[in-house]
Amino acid sequence: MNLKHLPDLNQFLSTTIFDADPGSEKAVVESFLKNASEGLRLKLVAQLQDAISQTEFSVEELGTVSNRWFGEEDEARQWMGELLGYVESAEQTEGSAGTRVLDSHGAELREGDSVLTIKDLKVKGGSSDLKRGTLIRKIHLVDDPEVIECRVDGSTLVLKTCFLKKA
Repeated sequence: MNLKHLPDLNQFLSTTIFDADPGSEKAVVESFLKNASEGLRLKLVAQLQDAISQTEFSVEELGTVSNRWFGEEDEARQWMGELLGYVESAEQTEGSAGTRVLDSHGAELREGDSVLTIKDLKVKGGSSDLKRGTLIRKIHLVDDPEVIECRVDGSTLVLKTCFLKKA
């Protein structure tokens, strides 16, 4: 197994899982997926399934990337299977519960999406206004489903979702 050929899984293991305490993977996966896009979730599921099913499996590479150490291939595959189960179960529970953030047209917004303004918006304390049709990339979801955070021209803004549509 060469994790370089599975970039999303490699990134997930080397950043998110690497710093987590062994045994706390379920909570870490759930926290990670709370703000992950649907596309990233699907890629992660596919790459975990691909890694588990590979005939050539490098326990050393997996251990180095994830900061976990395994005695044999079966133990490493079992651990990755548990991660896969956490990813799949977190997706199912999130879909049934939790608040959804919707734009002005009812489309669901996710972390990192791009949006357009649907009308001119005055920026309080700012020198310029946001014109209708302004593209805003990489939005950040907050606890309130009525607003999002974003960066525009180097400033962090909080915008109401009723003035935005998904791009």
